[in-house]
Parts: sequence; C-alpha cells; structure tokens
Amino acid sequence: MFKPDTEIELTYPDSTLVESNTTFRRRYLQIREVRDLIADPITPEEYLRRPLTQRSRYLLTAYDKESKSWRQFYVGSSKEFLTDGRLRIALYEKGGTSPKKIVSRSFEATRRDRIALAREVKAMQEKDLAGLELRIIPDESRVLKQQAKKPAASRPAPVKENYTRKDSPARSVKAPAMTRGMTASSPLVAPPF
Repeated sequence: MFKPDTEIELTYPDSTLVESNTTFRRRYLQIREVRDLIADPITPEEYLRRPLTQRSRYLLTAYDKESKSWRQFYVGSSKEFLTDGRLRIALYEKGGTSPKKIVSRSFEATRRDRIALAREVKAMQEKDLAGLELRIIPDESRVLKQQAKKPAASRPAPVKENYTRKDSPARSVKAPAMTRGMTASSPLVAPPF
C-alpha cells in the first residue's frame, strides 16, 4: 500500500478521537514506517493507553512537513481511505503474524463500545490464554463479507429471435444471438437482415 521514504498527501482530521466533530486538513507526509495491525497487532497496553483513538489497519509513522515533526497517522482516518474503525480481540501465537483465534464481537467506533472493549481486554488479561497473546486488531470481516457477497459479473443470456423479411413473409430468418440492451448499431452486433 505505502512504502517507506515516499511522499503522500492525506486529508487528515485534527482529532482522531471516536465520535469527535473535527475538521480535516491537507497533510503532506514523508513516510518512514508502515505498520499493518493484522501482522503487528495492538497490544493491550497500547490500546488501554489511548482507548478512544480511531484506529484502522495501517498506521504510518511519517514526517509532517507542515508541523515539521514526526507523527503517527492511521490511514483509515483520512478522507481518502476512511474506514468504520471497528476493532476485535484476537489471540496470537508468540511471534505470529495472523490471528490464531478471534475471541470477541466487533466493537464499533463509539465511546460506549471502546470503553466496553477496554473492560473486556482487562478481564481477559486475568485469564489463562494457554500460551497465546492477547491482541486488538481492526475488524476487516465486513469488507471481506461484502466482497464475498458480490455476485460475479455475469452476462445476460443471449436472446434469439426470429425475424420475417418484408419481401418474403413466409420465410423467417433466424437472427444471430444478441445481448439485451444492444442495438443493431452496436459495434459488435450485425443487424439481423
């Protein structure tokens, strides 16, 4: 998606807190690092430090040319790549780059759900996880479900019709198969006479 040392422009909010009314500003960034929160998920400590932050799958560490400082930017908070910011709790094997098991419902990007997620994380930290590590990941399932539900682009069945010539009403002529919505002037269809 993004590569280190590239320069990008993002329309990014002034505040990334969930449910905040914020203004967006154009940011000119030079990327230093890209973190995929599926391969390198959020630890409970990171989440609990700032539970109300709007998070998404990709976190950029970049130099903001306007403020002349290094900052972090969740790509899904920008207008160009806006996501719904839902999160889930998952269990990872030590050093794993994909979840072994997802153990929670999807938490929406609302204050109420983020506080509920924080409570759930704290409660799960007390449990025996059989050697697995507790992590918080962006919920990509809705996007994947939408892609799976999209029907494959299918062509309509050809329509065959019989036409009668004006000069010979008794003899019908079989027209070539034509697709609905196409006319005789369409470039790929020959007229039936």
